[in-house]
Amino acid sequence: MVIPITKPGKAEGEEASKFSPISLLDTGGNVLEKLLINRINHHLYSRGHMNENQFAFRPQNSTNNAAMVVKEFVQDNLAAGDVIALVSLDVQGAFEQPVGSRY
Repeated sequence: MVIPITKPGKAEGEEASKFSPISLLDTGGNVLEKLLINRINHHLYSRGHMNENQFAFRPQNSTNNAAMVVKEFVQDNLAAGDVIALVSLDVQGAFEQPVGSRY
């Protein structure tokens, strides 16, 4: 069960960004979740099913790692005389629910 708790300093309202989700799993549920995540990750990594350019949801990876890979790619290709185009997309509000929506 997930309970939405209003973030400190945020006014009451319906916007999803004003809430923090709090999971109310019992201890057994938390242990089972951790076991399943570990088994799934082991399966994916041991069989090479994860793309090396996947940074989110991977241990010891962050947006800093992704930025460094992009930087190295740009530097290497500029040094080789290639033309590079970089498209950046900010999707922060792309999945917000419309006001009055139930889902």
